[in-house]
Amino acid sequence: MSGITPDISDFATKENLDYYDDLTFGKWLKNIGITIKSCLTGLAITGKVILTKKAVTIEYPEVREELPSNSRSRLFNDVDNCIACLQCAAACPVDCIYITATRRDKEAPKLKTDDGTPIKLDLKQYTIDTALCCYCGLCTVVCPTECLTHTTDYEFSQYTVGEMKYDYLEEDIRAWKHRIVK
Repeated sequence: MSGITPDISDFATKENLDYYDDLTFGKWLKNIGITIKSCLTGLAITGKVILTKKAVTIEYPEVREELPSNSRSRLFNDVDNCIACLQCAAACPVDCIYITATRRDKEAPKLKTDDGTPIKLDLKQYTIDTALCCYCGLCTVVCPTECLTHTTDYEFSQYTVGEMKYDYLEEDIRAWKHRIVK
């Protein structure tokens, strides 16, 4: 005995291993025939699928998938209509929305949103870290002015995680309103 594995040479006799038959030329040819038959059966199934099924793959980026209108992709905040109520940040389960606002001066001109809600705070920062966002939609549901919405824009990958933070007060991001908001 070798210590780890038992010595089974006493049990490996021709009488104990009846299922090992001698391989003859006829059995060898039969094995080759079974192998060829199973390969051809598999190829026939594959050929049938290729010839009868419609193509599933689209030629991206030349052809783009049309997403449903209720899909939740990139978030967009129309900061011109944002009253900085902080409800979206409070509702966010992963704390990916960063808002900073200051109270407006009494002498400052009165501002209102498109729906007539008075704006009492000046928005200084509105940033969403989309690398953290789980796209649950809770932030859009609680927005009283409906300025925070999910768009159908799904093409916003970046090379680094730091580039996934979007400051919605920047002019180039404000321009998204005409490109991705429907």
